[in-house]
Amino acid sequence: MKKNSTILAGIIGVLIILYGIIISSNNYLGCSQQQYSVLNHFVSELGQYSCSTKANRFNFSLIIGTPFLIFFYLNIIPKSSRKINLLFRLIILAMGSSAVLVGCFSMDSIIPHLVSANIFFLLCFFACLLFIIYFQLIKRQEVSKYFMFSAIILSISLLINIIQFINLDQNMLNILKDRPPVLFICIIEWVSLAAMLLFFIFSVNHYKNKD
Repeated sequence: MKKNSTILAGIIGVLIILYGIIISSNNYLGCSQQQYSVLNHFVSELGQYSCSTKANRFNFSLIIGTPFLIFFYLNIIPKSSRKINLLFRLIILAMGSSAVLVGCFSMDSIIPHLVSANIFFLLCFFACLLFIIYFQLIKRQEVSKYFMFSAIILSISLLINIIQFINLDQNMLNILKDRPPVLFICIIEWVSLAAMLLFFIFSVNHYKNKD
């Protein structure tokens, strides 16, 4: 019963966020008067009130959907020493809180939004490293190679994404008004999001098959 409710909570959280992304990107025409494309638009632009007519759908999907994912990941933390268990819990709570703040502070409030987004990506990257190190050194036989592969892909995409954001030109918002057809930083951000979804799928599969 607990396992089923935990998996259901995770699926509900993902579906809520995906709903917000799909609905807000439908018939999108942003500040640059371009239709939404993953090739040259940031994920967060879907929640920019000054440019997106359905920004509230995207932002509220993060605020409402993230707590379900926090509940899911808190319940699938592997049994280990008290210190490692506490570390996993703190990271998940901090990561979830920063994701909620991304929804609370849209791109219209650029500074708190960027701070929240960067903290989220950094925590995700650190969580992936911790996951890989823990299961490779301590619980190597407990996860499938596909699950581990998804964690590695996620950590690599997050690292590239973080480096891109660190080197982000301060005039990027001006560039976006007349944006080029392809922006690598936007693409890698969407790749990271897809990698998170892949990792979630393998998380559900691992938890479902766990004794």
